[in-house]
Amino acid sequence: MTGQSRRLPALSLAFALLALGWGLLTRARSETWWWVAGLDSLPPQLLLPVPLGLAWAAWRKRRWAWAALNVAMVLAFTAGQVGFVLPHVGTEASGVPLRVLTLNADFASADPQRLAALARREGVDLLTLQEALGRDRRVVYEARVRAAFPGWSLTRHDELLTLSRLPVLTSRAVTFPRSPHAVLLTRVRVGDQAVTVVNTHLPTLALLPSASDIRLRRSLAARMSRRLAVRRDFVGVMAGVLREAPGPVILAGDLNAPPRGELHTRLEALGLTDTFRAAGSGPGFTHHARFGHSRIDYVWARGAAAVQTSTLPDVLSDHRALLAEVRLTPR
Repeated sequence: MTGQSRRLPALSLAFALLALGWGLLTRARSETWWWVAGLDSLPPQLLLPVPLGLAWAAWRKRRWAWAALNVAMVLAFTAGQVGFVLPHVGTEASGVPLRVLTLNADFASADPQRLAALARREGVDLLTLQEALGRDRRVVYEARVRAAFPGWSLTRHDELLTLSRLPVLTSRAVTFPRSPHAVLLTRVRVGDQAVTVVNTHLPTLALLPSASDIRLRRSLAARMSRRLAVRRDFVGVMAGVLREAPGPVILAGDLNAPPRGELHTRLEALGLTDTFRAAGSGPGFTHHARFGHSRIDYVWARGAAAVQTSTLPDVLSDHRALLAEVRLTPR
């Protein structure tokens, strides 16, 4: 066996071990260890040419077993790390329908009139916006949104806006214990049920230093650890919300985390369902809007069955809007 022939199995097994290790680490520690979080922030599809190239090399040498292994690795890596979801067989779900749209408005750059037209076109019942404030923190954008959505109810906390064409019962913000970050809770009446809508925007990992990071000379490890602490607090806040909320719960927003990591695992453990994983198809990339590489915006549900979830083609900000249709579980 030549040296080149020996390299093919070695490289194939090395990539398989790399993919397995990456997957296990990110699911267990991507919200705990800062260096794993940094690794998990890299688009994994950048590595897909490796097993594709190995499969091609094995096929050319008629080493069918190694070709099949690498093709299997491509499929597993695409589903496990990239987050590609295969189309689901449609199932009928009973219960009251509810259509939820979420969008990061990119510091109030999403045009409210276009957003309202999109909501009408898609028959949206609830809309959650993040970064619905300009960088100067002025609230002019809220007035423009109100004007574009006549007859809708609007609740707000800082950069978070929740709009509902359904009756709003209550609204309040829950601030995280160690930071000014918060979730905006809005209870709405849907049929004969009260639904709790949770709108939030989690911080990025601060791979690039901010002005304050530079001034305070924070290292990469220090600033990422601070952000991860905020994200772990979010899980605790959500656990409290789910304990107190008596009925269905919808969590919608920009979580700045990919669907393969520890945050995803923790939210599933709380009893929430990722509606895109349950009823979407394809990669579901929501960022960047013009050249998607990551799925970081979500609609999660408890007490509701996901019927269909998709990213929309309209470019309104630096994110794509995510639309989820669910049916509330009958009481």
